[in-house]
Amino acid sequence: MFITPAFAQAPGADPFGGQGMNLGLGDAMNLGWKLASVIKGWTPEDLLDTYTAERHPIAAWALQWTRAQIALMRPEPHARAMGEITRDLIETRAGATYFAKRIAGVWQRYDLGPGHPLIGKSASDLAFEDGTRLGTYLQPGRAVLFHFGNPSNHTVVEEHERFRLVRTQCVEPPPVRALFIRPDGFIAWAGDVGEDGDGLDTAFRKWLGAGAPTILYGARFTGAR
Repeated sequence: MFITPAFAQAPGADPFGGQGMNLGLGDAMNLGWKLASVIKGWTPEDLLDTYTAERHPIAAWALQWTRAQIALMRPEPHARAMGEITRDLIETRAGATYFAKRIAGVWQRYDLGPGHPLIGKSASDLAFEDGTRLGTYLQPGRAVLFHFGNPSNHTVVEEHERFRLVRTQCVEPPPVRALFIRPDGFIAWAGDVGEDGDGLDTAFRKWLGAGAPTILYGARFTGAR
């Protein structure tokens, strides 16, 4: 197995806004947890193949974005004309939203298979009733299964070998009853386990190498399916 060195700024990406650096960090986050999972023997080596499938399209887009930025900076009439049109677009709501999403990366979505529209997207940093936020529970770099609707309004965290279980209550109505989030912050499954337990089990087996917990089928965690 060949392991790449630490990631630097992506080659070919311009330094404006740190986009190349962000791309490199995303690459490292995507591959790092997968390498750890394979080394621990949790998942087969073909999990590493998903790195290219997920990250190559984003790298290709970043290269195109870089080419467009460089073209606009050329000291010639055509570039200046395009720059004026681009500035006009940015002053509109739709144009500003487009550029903001592109620069922030929130448009990114991996093709992780069928299911809820949230699957494959980066998880939003939801606010919880106890004052914490979703991102806080991803900081240890582990997969997290969130179950929204804890009536006590207190967040309860259970640590398991391959994932964390977090029962909590959102400040705003959550988009789904439960989220299974990979260590890199991307949503591997979303929905209501009572309706799509098989989908959750499939996601657990694919990304963690073990069956999904039966936690949402009963009052408390009873092990893997």
